[in-house]
Amino acid sequence: MTTVPDSPTSPARQPIAAPPASATPAPPAAGPVRSARHTALALAAVCLGFFMILLDGSALNIALPAIERDVHGSMAALQWVVTIYTIPLASILLTAGSISDRWGARRLFVSSLAAFTAASLLCAVSPNLTVLVVARFLQGIAAGGLLPTTLAIIARTYPDPLERAKAITVWGATGGLALVAGPLGGGALTELLGWRSIFLINVPVGLITLYLAQRYAGETPRRESRAADLPGQLTGIIALSAIVAYLIEGGSLGWAAPVPLLLLAVSVVTAVAFVAVEARSQHPMLPLAVFRRSAFSASITNGFAFQFGGYGLQFMLAIYLQQRWGLSAERTGVYFLPFGVAWVFGTIVLNRRLVHRGPRFLLWTGALSSFIGSVLLLGVTDQSTWPLFAIGTGLTGLGCGVFSPSLNAAALLAIDPAYAGLGSGVLNTARQVGMAMGVALLGSLIGMHDIQFGLRLSVVLVALCFFAIIALSVRYVPRKETA
Repeated sequence: MTTVPDSPTSPARQPIAAPPASATPAPPAAGPVRSARHTALALAAVCLGFFMILLDGSALNIALPAIERDVHGSMAALQWVVTIYTIPLASILLTAGSISDRWGARRLFVSSLAAFTAASLLCAVSPNLTVLVVARFLQGIAAGGLLPTTLAIIARTYPDPLERAKAITVWGATGGLALVAGPLGGGALTELLGWRSIFLINVPVGLITLYLAQRYAGETPRRESRAADLPGQLTGIIALSAIVAYLIEGGSLGWAAPVPLLLLAVSVVTAVAFVAVEARSQHPMLPLAVFRRSAFSASITNGFAFQFGGYGLQFMLAIYLQQRWGLSAERTGVYFLPFGVAWVFGTIVLNRRLVHRGPRFLLWTGALSSFIGSVLLLGVTDQSTWPLFAIGTGLTGLGCGVFSPSLNAAALLAIDPAYAGLGSGVLNTARQVGMAMGVALLGSLIGMHDIQFGLRLSVVLVALCFFAIIALSVRYVPRKETA
């Protein structure tokens, strides 16, 4: 049986004497007094690392048709270029925390960043699609080690709670900026220098970030940590990989073809095995007790739906504009400006001004805007409907910007504070799984012979995701962060 007690989901929230290693401990004691310049440069390092992870994906969406022409890959193969990155990223997030405990967050950050930079160079010089897919897989592993360490370094750098909250706001805004810079910059780079430049630009940025992290970021305390849950990791990775492979190959070979059906069977069997392993493990990667509280399960579902809808929509529309409308990569990036700019405005301006209303209000109102925007996209047909495309994507991006920062707050409200690290890890894993499945399924639909029907079916699925966030938030999410 799992060693995790009922306390993660207990309404009474009784004290826990010894939280697991995956949980986030109390903020470490402040180290030596550091200058404002040092702390700012340390924050710049983690934000640049976070920016690279997000920029890489959003810029790549624009470049996929150019890659297809260059390496002569199928749509299914191009989806693997995207999903082979998110699968390992999602799979190792939960164990990256324990590695960080043993190594120290800065050490893991620097090691992962170096690996991400090297893998980016390999992507840029890939001679064929096979090498590119392998390089993207290595990028995903490195990103999985990089992502969880950013907030740990911020907590160490900013021991004062108020200053730490401001730093986390800057960190969160970095994600919104990546959504603007990705499509626009990715389109411009692809047109001017070719798709390889999207990966090549990571090399100088990565080297600068490595210097800043080594020079200015402080190391977090090292602690003894439990052994990694290898059976849970193995069954989880296989189950996730198999279901994503089923969605990709089913779209190209047929849903009832032998290979997709075999992949579906593998995913079901290994998913059942994963649940059984986690229920019996002494040190489970994912303690099942955390899902006994409905508010936490709803928050995790919201995270999955957000990434499926918000990021899957971006991937699918980038393919549609270039294949159906015949736009260049650069012009496609321009068409995505309303989406990205509205997202940043929603995050930096509206979310900060309305945060006192609590996560429930931000979640359902933001998701409502995204729902309306996605419904409007059902009317998009030829290039003459570009105003509808701009309004629809703008409202969708605005809503995502309003509610996405509150996903963490809602999840952590629903779990015992001693398990905050575990809750954050589960949420980030669900989000990355949502992205992988969104890209796989929506990519297969947009690759249908009738691309217009594929667009509408994809948009319906996205709208249903945002509607689910509205319903789950109103029903289960607490009204206030002090609840």
